[in-house]
Amino acid sequence: MSMLTQAEEISLITRANDDGSAFDELYNYYFPRVYNYVHYRVSDSHVCEDLTSQIFEKLFSRLNYYQSGKATFSAWLFSIARHTIVDYYRRQARTQDTSLEISVDFIDSEPDPSNVVAFNETQQHLLKALASLTQRERDIIALKFWSGSSNREIATLTDISESNIAVILFRAMRRLRMILESQGDKYLWLKR
Repeated sequence: MSMLTQAEEISLITRANDDGSAFDELYNYYFPRVYNYVHYRVSDSHVCEDLTSQIFEKLFSRLNYYQSGKATFSAWLFSIARHTIVDYYRRQARTQDTSLEISVDFIDSEPDPSNVVAFNETQQHLLKALASLTQRERDIIALKFWSGSSNREIATLTDISESNIAVILFRAMRRLRMILESQGDKYLWLKR
């Protein structure tokens, strides 16, 4: 699906309360971004699917409360997503590091075992490097790279200025690069 203009998005939101097909369009447009964000934050794929469903159920039931003058729709939606994930972890009584599972789709149905081993090793190094970041840095990275949110949308969600978001991202990515470079040349492709 191509990018929605703000006018198209507002039109869909307005119609979605009465027209299921308009909500379907919003769902289809935002589902991949929301799912990727939740998947980044939650390690269990079944929990990820459940939380993503809950997010869209909340969206559907609260759609008439959205006010375009207060925030962009995507910022509002990801606010619902963030709160849903926080509520999940509160219910689980977890207070420390969220899981940082990364998924990959192998093109081949039977990938080369050496590629699988290399990928798993790289994934473990990346997860370890990500775990060295603060929770705030991991949240911002998740919003930026897994959900595809803009710095402005992230700023709205986190109550941090847009320029500060850029600085936090820059410093966090630089620190990740340094950690990965210290692990050896084979991880240098990650810094591109």
